[in-house]
Amino acid sequence: MISSLKGKISHIGLNKIEILVGDVGWEVYLPQKELSKLAINTQIQIFTYHHIAEDKNDLYGFTSRADKLVFENLISVSGIGPKTALGIFSVGDGQKIMQAVSQADVDFFRQVKGLGSKGAQRIIIDLKNKVQTIRELDLKPDSENFKTAYQALANLGFKRDEIYQSLSKLPAEIVDEQQIIKFALKNLAK
Repeated sequence: MISSLKGKISHIGLNKIEILVGDVGWEVYLPQKELSKLAINTQIQIFTYHHIAEDKNDLYGFTSRADKLVFENLISVSGIGPKTALGIFSVGDGQKIMQAVSQADVDFFRQVKGLGSKGAQRIIIDLKNKVQTIRELDLKPDSENFKTAYQALANLGFKRDEIYQSLSKLPAEIVDEQQIIKFALKNLAK
């Protein structure tokens, strides 16, 4: 399975790019909002979903693992294919999509061409319980300071959901592990 690609953009199309990795060009479909930010001959790393069907063998790409996870969850909904899921990303990024799910915002999904009220409701119902799991990816779990702070809070007896709930409000400028712990403890005390 191809999980990510890192290389130089050699072509930008209407809904896809070509990434040159070594001597091989990979065609990858991207959300429109991502395409508008890219330039030819620049380096990029994207996280990919490899979709294989009877008549398709396509790669879909995202600049964050969290967006890729949201995409994978969207296509797990009955009746939502990769093209429709990619269309949803034209309305908002993964965070906005999951916010729309958590707020049961049918109108957000109805902005997508070809997606009506019933499809929007199905997405909301199917993904409502997955919102918290996907949000956890947005909390900088790859940083050592985050991992250390998380472990310290867990050692103090706090439950996983409590920790993630408190850290979901963590401002981007707080990166020091002591500051992360202090911030979390203030939120946990409330």
